[in-house]
Amino acid sequence: MGSKGSKPRKPKQSQHLPKVGSATENQRLQHAERGAVLDNMGMGNASQSTRMIIGIIVAVVIVGALLALLGWNTFH
Repeated sequence: MGSKGSKPRKPKQSQHLPKVGSATENQRLQHAERGAVLDNMGMGNASQSTRMIIGIIVAVVIVGALLALLGWNTFH
């Protein structure tokens, strides 16, 4: 048996994981997956405003490329 000052078996702030397939578990997994994707892209530590600016730039480039492709097809 442990003495009075020994470390407790369970932390006082223990939190159970949500059940598999529940909405809470799915939300937690999606959050972790988004973080992993951002880490792979090198933006894991970027601020929210930096992510937003890069996202807007990427969206504008994609829309511009689609419009250029449609314009190219209509003239040829």
